[in-house]
Amino acid sequence: MIVSVFAAASLYPAFLGLIIEDGETGERLAFMDVKPEEEFSIKYIHSIHRTPVLETYHTNEEGMIIQTEMRFEEFGVGMPSGATGTEVFTQKDGTYILSNMNRTFPLLDIRTGQIIANHTLLYDGHEYPFSSFSEKGSWVRIKTEKVNVWQWLIGGKKLG
Repeated sequence: MIVSVFAAASLYPAFLGLIIEDGETGERLAFMDVKPEEEFSIKYIHSIHRTPVLETYHTNEEGMIIQTEMRFEEFGVGMPSGATGTEVFTQKDGTYILSNMNRTFPLLDIRTGQIIANHTLLYDGHEYPFSSFSEKGSWVRIKTEKVNVWQWLIGGKKLG
């Protein structure tokens, strides 16, 4: 009976995971435990401007991904040109900062760079290059999902 209770409890989705999966196959590549409101960032080199970009996010109680800030050095393709709504646009030491963002996404689809982008996930003081769990030039999907103990144990490369 104790084994049955433990087995049943281990199947209950108890952890909120930030899941990184192959965008084409849905195969789980990597994941990390996250708590609502905990920040993570994605940094990369813009393919056209060849300057660094840093996007900051957190998750909410419903598992949505909220973009809160973006930092970049050059205007142009794919870069915002100003603030909207309650966002704040500033410049400091040659970096443009779009803050007070509240852009909500159910997931993030990212095409990783083949040559210069070097997409990297930043979380809890650690850096995880996307190339450590996916092929360069591949499509990865980042989403949140409740996972159980078994999914947590076997669900791809554990980050964090």
